[in-house]
Amino acid sequence: MKRLLITDLDNTLYDWVTFYAQSFAAMIDELVPLLATPREQLLDEFKAIHQSYGNSEQPFAALELPSVRRRFGASSREELASQLRPAFDAFNRARANTLRLYEGVAETLAALDARGIKVVAHTEAIAVNAWWRLRTLDVARFVCRLYALEGRLLPHPIPGREDEHAVPEQIVRVVPRSERKPNPRLLLDICERESVRPVDACYVGDSLTRDISMAKHAGVASAWARYGLAFDPKHWEVLVRITHWTPEDVAREAELKKHLGETSPDYTLNEYRELVAIMLA
Repeated sequence: MKRLLITDLDNTLYDWVTFYAQSFAAMIDELVPLLATPREQLLDEFKAIHQSYGNSEQPFAALELPSVRRRFGASSREELASQLRPAFDAFNRARANTLRLYEGVAETLAALDARGIKVVAHTEAIAVNAWWRLRTLDVARFVCRLYALEGRLLPHPIPGREDEHAVPEQIVRVVPRSERKPNPRLLLDICERESVRPVDACYVGDSLTRDISMAKHAGVASAWARYGLAFDPKHWEVLVRITHWTPEDVAREAELKKHLGETSPDYTLNEYRELVAIMLA
């Protein structure tokens, strides 16, 4: 029996591509008439901001858009948030309608917890965003630790509301950017911190290149969440259009796929619930 499950989050526990693309598109649909600015121009501005922060998921990036500053002048962040409220509301409505756990995720995590198997989450999303999703989807109670990539997050524009999204200090562990996927040192360090041998751990994720190859090189059992790739390509195109990736990042990813894209997982999952048998074997 395995003692530790290290689970990826985006497109492993829930369909991040679909929910985020649709939520972002809903926000853009509101911003275009509100700012009287062409859609493509706004997308260019968002991409530039995302690249400056090294992250494509900045909830209040709209406040920094050049088009917003041209439209509303030297307003405070709180005033701008009020002006852009229809756009933020559109994002939140779409997110509420599309952010869902994959079938069997909650039941699987509950089953592993009941059997005393430790579950930790790992993500390259910013900790605040990842923890909010775990809480909102009611699975944070099954996760004893969240390992999240270090990164900057724009502060909440309304004073006093920062604490609403705070991550418990005893839960989160910040991963240095030098240990980004697919660096196996990341998983070895997690196993060491959790006092579990790599051979007694399993990593589950949706990327053969980044997740599965990393687990294989770390000596950790690898479970490929194949179902995480079953999203509409049009949603992926939205994310590519606003990505924080630089040309150097794109080149690096191409090189990784060239050398690691044919990695074979130890297990291939059609549903998350198949992990129960793997972890208990």
